[in-house]
Amino acid sequence: MPKIRLKPKSPEYEDKNRSRTHFCEMPGCKLSAEYKAPKHRGLNDHYMFCLDHVREYNQAWNFFSGMSAKEVEDHMAGSIYGDRPTWKYGVQGDAADILYGRAWQTYHYTDRDPPPQNNTAKGPEFEAMALMGLKPPLSLETIKIRYKELAKKHHPDLNGGCEKSEELLKQINMAYTILKLACEKFEQLPP
Repeated sequence: MPKIRLKPKSPEYEDKNRSRTHFCEMPGCKLSAEYKAPKHRGLNDHYMFCLDHVREYNQAWNFFSGMSAKEVEDHMAGSIYGDRPTWKYGVQGDAADILYGRAWQTYHYTDRDPPPQNNTAKGPEFEAMALMGLKPPLSLETIKIRYKELAKKHHPDLNGGCEKSEELLKQINMAYTILKLACEKFEQLPP
């Protein structure tokens, strides 16, 4: 007759293994061992004790023995959420910035904050937007409205012929032309 193999997590397997009696690992004790007690901080290896000896052992065992105060604090702080990273929601900043920061920390295996990003984009379009005080996304209508506001504000006739206003108006005209051409190119792109 063939042998039947039991699955390790099945109740029958557990019953079969329980039928073997373990004796308490405390020297001199002959009682059966039914209770586990951890051997070390890793909690993956155990002693087997009777009820009285497991109580004695657990009262004397200190999980934090051999750890510095800093290591104890770090372990306790990490254990609050089961040693899993937590996310801050709705805290100052954009969600994309928070996601970037978490990704940077994961990639660099650290809890430090990432170095500041260099958000100064280069290119005439970005310089023109900065000069006109605009931020993307932009429409041609938004650019026109802002241009009219700035042209009225810095027109030399309204500023008594001020040379600085005249120079600034020339730069605003150039910025408007750059942004208008960029919008027209963008609209001509196939969908």
